[in-house]
Amino acid sequence: MKRLVPTVATLLALAPPALAQGALELSQALQALPSTLDWKSADLNYESALRQLEAALAAQGLKLAGGADYTLRENTGSNLSLSATASLGVLPWSSSADAVQSAQRALERAALTRLEARNNLYLSLHNQYFNLRLAQSDLEIAQATLALREQQLQVARAQNQAGSATLSELLTAQQNLDTARSALLSAQGALELARLTLAATLGRRPQDLGPPSTSPSEPELPSEDLEALLQKALAQRPDVQRSLSLLQEAEANLASAQRERLIPNATLNAGYSSPEASLAAGLNFKSGVASLSAAIPLVQGSSLGAAGWSLGLSLSLPILEPAGDSRIASAQTALASAQLALETARRAAELDVRQKLQNLKTAKASIAAAQAGLNSASQTLRTAQARLQAGTGTRLEVQAAQLAQLQAQRNLEAALIQAQLAALALQNALGTDLTASLGGTR
Repeated sequence: MKRLVPTVATLLALAPPALAQGALELSQALQALPSTLDWKSADLNYESALRQLEAALAAQGLKLAGGADYTLRENTGSNLSLSATASLGVLPWSSSADAVQSAQRALERAALTRLEARNNLYLSLHNQYFNLRLAQSDLEIAQATLALREQQLQVARAQNQAGSATLSELLTAQQNLDTARSALLSAQGALELARLTLAATLGRRPQDLGPPSTSPSEPELPSEDLEALLQKALAQRPDVQRSLSLLQEAEANLASAQRERLIPNATLNAGYSSPEASLAAGLNFKSGVASLSAAIPLVQGSSLGAAGWSLGLSLSLPILEPAGDSRIASAQTALASAQLALETARRAAELDVRQKLQNLKTAKASIAAAQAGLNSASQTLRTAQARLQAGTGTRLEVQAAQLAQLQAQRNLEAALIQAQLAALALQNALGTDLTASLGGTR
């Protein structure tokens, strides 16, 4: 029997040519993610942390400086010398080494933040894509409802004229038609908004997006038990790992403050000087920096010193240093705060995984109910079609059954979408890299 309700294919045939250029598959939309603004922004934030690490590594390397010294004395005359000094952090507690380790931890946190941003973008795109599919289904249902209400109003008018329907029934049919028209306008607006939202995410013009052709699929429940899922989440989730990195940062800051307070400011110097040149080497135990300098006199006065070696040691013990004690106390407080933050993140992660797993189970259960509803609607349609062929039913009953079947199909697809999104949300809660198949780097 020829359907009385326009189908999605009919609607697309009437759509502007730009929308009918080709269907948009979900995989195509996902492959476009790396070129989106949000994706690039996450990459730039990571690259900023990478540049900071490179700067810290460069600061830890060998430094070389040159200079000149000129003096004029009344009795000895003028002196002019050229000098060069090389310095390098050699001890593991040097400030440059601390800066490199801190920059490395910052880079790790930037990678976790980038992963989090990419996963959120991946989930958002799935939501927008399937919202567009549902919006198209809603438009088809709204058009079918409008066609049904028009037919019902015609029947009510005929029955009212024949005296078999009251004026109240006629007014109700007219009200139903007005409501259907309003619902159609709303569905058209929702479809346009859904298309604009997806186009904005992908950085494309709305008219360049074809209809979404990828149907949702029913996901499987995880094969691991809850305890294994919780352990995986604690080991992988960006928020937990970021809190752990901040705890390590706090521990390093405390160790640095304690070392700064306890290690004496001691410097060992050795040198050789002669009228022709001078050479000096030094090691500062507090900063961990070793230096080597050489000087060559170009112009000398009348007084010439004798050649010889020199060795020296300077030592300053921090007996009373309130500022250092205050830095240690502040670092201890920051460490305690970081420990609490890590514990809070772990508890929140466990609760999130439990909730996301329950959401997936609930969504899968709703699929069976939606499938049963579709089976019932399909049977009702077959019955109405059989009654029409037997002469005991009306075309209006068939049209109403067709509308009910469209609604049931939409409900089933919505249930499948909810389950698929719930499965993705669970994987995100476990810390899985959802974008690994897109070629993104960790």
